[in-house]
Amino acid sequence: MGDNGMTELDNVIAAAFASEGKQEDVNKVYLTLLRTQLIVPVKKEASPNPEEPFFPLFAKMDEKYFLIAFDTIERLKAWAEDQLDQIAFVELLGRDFIVGMSEQTYLCLNLGTDYYKEFSPDEIMHLKKVIMRVDQLK
Repeated sequence: MGDNGMTELDNVIAAAFASEGKQEDVNKVYLTLLRTQLIVPVKKEASPNPEEPFFPLFAKMDEKYFLIAFDTIERLKAWAEDQLDQIAFVELLGRDFIVGMSEQTYLCLNLGTDYYKEFSPDEIMHLKKVIMRVDQLK
């Protein structure tokens, strides 16, 4: 992390904003997201279903469901504030997080920060395709 507290994801998101979403810069955001360890707030109680070991926290806004993830623990804590003791969190590689996401869901990355980014269901679908292509190359 640089002196200004920006993460690698902040840097690529800032570049994509600056270039007004040039495809090359957007692709960098996607690829960086897939290889970043994400911190995902989850409900504290354990899931009764071993297939789904945890329940991610959702935010519902305007009839849309948003999954929330952060790229640092500090950001999760700043967002949770005094509710921190009521939630747990898991660390997941961005790639694994996207694979497990429903295609009707938005992803809120780094809620409450300067480089907050929403990924729409279309972008989630695109990310899933990127992952499938990468997996085929292995």
